[in-house]
Amino acid sequence: MIITRYDTHPIPYGVGDQVIQLVADNVTELSLNSVPPSNLLYEVFRWALPTEVGVYLSRISEESGKPVELLVAFDEVETEVVTGFVLYLPVATHPEACGVNYMCVRQSHRCRGIGRELMRALIGLYPHTELTCTIKKVPFYESAGMQVIDSHNTQIVMNTRSESTKGMMQILNVQPIYDSPEAGAIYDRLVQKWGLKEMRKAEKQLARHTDQLERQAREYVESRLKDRQATV
Repeated sequence: MIITRYDTHPIPYGVGDQVIQLVADNVTELSLNSVPPSNLLYEVFRWALPTEVGVYLSRISEESGKPVELLVAFDEVETEVVTGFVLYLPVATHPEACGVNYMCVRQSHRCRGIGRELMRALIGLYPHTELTCTIKKVPFYESAGMQVIDSHNTQIVMNTRSESTKGMMQILNVQPIYDSPEAGAIYDRLVQKWGLKEMRKAEKQLARHTDQLERQAREYVESRLKDRQATV
């Protein structure tokens, strides 16, 4: 396995394109509300999420003061094939800290230790690493040396330490992406295809789905922290 760090120089187009395609192929897994493909709004997220990642990738070399870094795993045989990545934000005021935005391993290359090696490399660079994930991914990140510390919206907050860094990260405001003419055009096409009534129904379904995930995340963290306190 070959892992390359991109932190100051432009990412080769082929690498960036593959990273963005991985995001597009794993929207349900990577989106905060785990939007299912069956929901009619899925196509909006399938455009918006890769667009967001594309903006972050452009910041690696083009915007000073907004640090973004990327670790990419390449196939050992087909060395130009991206098998996984971690996109993260270093904390300028706390050199040992970073926050993970997105991590993904190509479906065809899973269960080969790629995710584990990416996390090992990242924590080696930034010992104080934080990320959010779904409940089902908690065991994997615990095996990487992280612990549950809180919940945030639909996600479980995990950290290599017992608390978050006090430093600030330059997180992208994604609302303009979802409010953009491009997103609006996708929504309008969906309305033309399915009708406004069905689209409103899809919005309510996604809202209920998100509320359920938020409740499950809160309850999961409350249970985990309670169990942890009981063993102290």
